[in-house]
Amino acid sequence: MLVVLAGCTAAIIGGSSAVVGTMLLRDKTTGDSISDIVLTKRVSIAIYKVNPDVHARVGINVQEGDVLLTGSVTEESQRLAVETAVWSVKSVKRVYNNIEISDIAPIKNYPKDAWITSVVKAKLLAVPRIRSVNYSVKTVNNVVYIFGIARTKGELDKVVDIASKVNGVDRVMSYIRLRV
Repeated sequence: MLVVLAGCTAAIIGGSSAVVGTMLLRDKTTGDSISDIVLTKRVSIAIYKVNPDVHARVGINVQEGDVLLTGSVTEESQRLAVETAVWSVKSVKRVYNNIEISDIAPIKNYPKDAWITSVVKAKLLAVPRIRSVNYSVKTVNNVVYIFGIARTKGELDKVVDIASKVNGVDRVMSYIRLRV
C-alpha cells in the first residue's frame, strides 16, 4: 500500500512541477496564471448551472480575465444564456462568444480538429522567436482559435500566418493581444 501511495505522491509532485514550470515560461505572472485557472473554474461552474448538456458542448479559454467561448449549441437562446452566465462571473473583463448554433455536436469533427490543433501547436513550438506557451490553440469545425499574448506585432503576425497555412484550416480567429 505504501508503494502505491509513494507512486501517487511522485506523480502529483511531478505534475505540479510541470504546471509551475510552464507558468514560469509564460509572459505573465504566476499570479495571473493562477487567477486564470480560478476564473476558468468559476466560468465552467456558471455554464454548468445554465445547463449540464450545454456545458459539455462549450470550450472555455481564459487569459487575464478575457474569456473565449467555442463549441456549439442547438439554439440561440442557449448561446445567449451561456454568455450571460459568463458575464455574471466576477473578474470577467471580456467575452468572445464563438459558440455556433448547430444540431451537430463538435465531437463529430473532433479527430480532424484535434489533428489541426496539434499541427499548429507543433509548428509554433518549432519557431524560436515565438514563445508558444503564451498561446492557447483550439480548433472547432476547421476554424482555428488562437488566444494569447504576443511580445511583438511581428510575433502576432507570424503566429496567425503559421496557423493559416496548416492543411485543413478554413479560417483563423485571432484573439491575440500585444504585451504592453
